[in-house]
Amino acid sequence: MDSAILHIGENTTDINLATSSDYWAYRERMVQAESGKVFHKKTWDSFEKARDIYEGVCGCYPNYQVVKGMPLSVFGDKFGHNMGDSIYNCMTDFYAGKISESDVKDYMEECCVSMRIYQTQQCHTSGYNETDNQSIVGQVYEVFAKMNARAALNANYNEGLAENQAYGGRTDDWVYYNSDYYYQCEETKELLREAAGYVTNQWEIPAIDSEEIEKNTVYTLDGKLDFNSCWNWEYRNQAGRGSMEDELETPPNDFKFFYKQNSFNGTLWVSMNGERKDINVPFSISQTDSLKGQIYRVYDLLDDDFKAEGDNKKYSRFLNGLTVFMRQYALGSGINDIFGNHVPRFE
Repeated sequence: MDSAILHIGENTTDINLATSSDYWAYRERMVQAESGKVFHKKTWDSFEKARDIYEGVCGCYPNYQVVKGMPLSVFGDKFGHNMGDSIYNCMTDFYAGKISESDVKDYMEECCVSMRIYQTQQCHTSGYNETDNQSIVGQVYEVFAKMNARAALNANYNEGLAENQAYGGRTDDWVYYNSDYYYQCEETKELLREAAGYVTNQWEIPAIDSEEIEKNTVYTLDGKLDFNSCWNWEYRNQAGRGSMEDELETPPNDFKFFYKQNSFNGTLWVSMNGERKDINVPFSISQTDSLKGQIYRVYDLLDDDFKAEGDNKKYSRFLNGLTVFMRQYALGSGINDIFGNHVPRFE
């Protein structure tokens, strides 16, 4: 995993900082982490060390302590962009099973420390302002939560793409949902909340309001900070083949479904509790402007025996909210231009 942490000395103070043994010890640890030899370890005194070094180097300049104020986004410059890219790499490695939950928490905590150091070096903050430090933790959490949702969706997509290969043909006319990724995404988001809480406790600052951050996130072009809204963006707004009416609806455990449009018909299978049902979707196109026959609820395509089996009946609400349709329906109804919760037209 490439490191996202841009460390002290990665600016015009490099030459001066090179005289510090503390800096070189810190630098060596980061180089080892970037090379994959070790993962980042928590060093809660790293900010204090960096601050001491920085003040020692810059103390002779009268304006070095002038605080210019925090930027609107701490991820808005090259430093932030690089950190964001590496956070995504971290979450991708996590969903690929290459790193552990503990590694993710450690890395988030290190990103908070590194961002605090960087913003202090840029004279955006003193490094000790509670509001500024809380903002840093909140924004780091927001980016981790977004990259968590994106990585979960990407893992779901890659699994669906492998399934699609068995059918041949196009690679952009299918829909896939694996509830395992929904639950892993939610569990990991809770892990990130705990990591943020640990940082605020260590820094002795007020806790962030993660729910408020999630509700008002600025990262909404491809869904919000949850799996379902990102899934809707991928398959409703991009592929134009499937939709979820209520993004807050919780899916069944051990649930998967795959759908692929084949010219003027469709192939669908649903798996719940280890039982799989294969279905041919009987699409039809009216000679009038009616959309009937171009869209189906997944629940309506299942036979009564499958619906009644085990606990399947309990999840009728979720399955009723899942729809699959033809690309012609997406273009005719405009559903692919609608974001968030939406009940499709059936006539």
